[in-house]
Amino acid sequence: MNPARPTLSSRVPVAIAIAVGLVGAWARAQCPLPSMALQGEVNVVTPAPARTVRVGGGTFLMGADPAALDQARTMCVRSLERFATLRVGAPTDPSVGAGFNVQLRLCEVEGFASGVCGMDYFAPEAMAHEVWLPEYGLDRTEVTVAAYDRCVQQGRCAPPLDPPGTPQTGGATQPVTGVNWDDAWAYCAWAGGRLPTEAEWERAARGRDGRVFPWGWVTDPGRFNHGAVEPGCRDDDDGFALAAPVGSYPSGASPEGALDLAGNALEWVTDRAAVDGAGYPPERVVAPDGPRAGADRVVRGGAFDLPMFLARTTARMRRPRGARERNLGFRCAYNRR
Repeated sequence: MNPARPTLSSRVPVAIAIAVGLVGAWARAQCPLPSMALQGEVNVVTPAPARTVRVGGGTFLMGADPAALDQARTMCVRSLERFATLRVGAPTDPSVGAGFNVQLRLCEVEGFASGVCGMDYFAPEAMAHEVWLPEYGLDRTEVTVAAYDRCVQQGRCAPPLDPPGTPQTGGATQPVTGVNWDDAWAYCAWAGGRLPTEAEWERAARGRDGRVFPWGWVTDPGRFNHGAVEPGCRDDDDGFALAAPVGSYPSGASPEGALDLAGNALEWVTDRAAVDGAGYPPERVVAPDGPRAGADRVVRGGAFDLPMFLARTTARMRRPRGARERNLGFRCAYNRR
């Protein structure tokens, strides 16, 4: 007597089971799971953030209006008042940043606040004006010592002021500093980019809503690495005496997610500084790249040894093109097509 042949309905589940088993075996061969996953555990992998951020094209307000300039002056005066209190009886410290050595000698806030914190000091930030920019990419953080050293090892970049491994300034994840404008430009070209224009830097730092700091409108010393107007220009309340490893302040991110645009290290940009030290033209500008003449270059963003009011998104400083300073680094920008 012949055994009963399986019906179609009984063969279908078996076929499905075989097919599922074959697909599962193929998938495991293509992408083997860790042993813990085979025991019923879940292995979650968090991807690293992208090296660059995307900054959308369009218009934004660049520069400071009268109210913002007045706020900057108030911040400056308060820094001087705090400095004067701390400075009483302290010896002169020649390491204080350029532009504030007069405080070391005088320490009379009423006598020089109008000069150091006067409107002339902040005049280069005016006028507020509308700028249009195309979409671009920007390094999420300042270029690190390790990243820059790869360019040096390939013979495409000049060595920085302090070699990798130098205590306090040569840590692999610290921002590379002690590079001049041409060094920074050469690295960005090697990396497939370029230095950002001043307008691109400010747009990334302040967003479309005109922020005073990358995170918003209120000073928050815990969101960035800054200094102070005091002996040594140190303010270690932020956790670091000198430059911090890049990305150490995630709460200080800009609207697009860029880090350290306030504090840590000053940053070179493409633009020349105006010969007359004047501010911006008031009319709307399309993708500006600075004056055609001038030996100095603009630097942005504050630093670990500079007071908080110089880390505002509109604050402007200048340096000679060949300057190599231990508080001056850079990041790169990239055209998007």
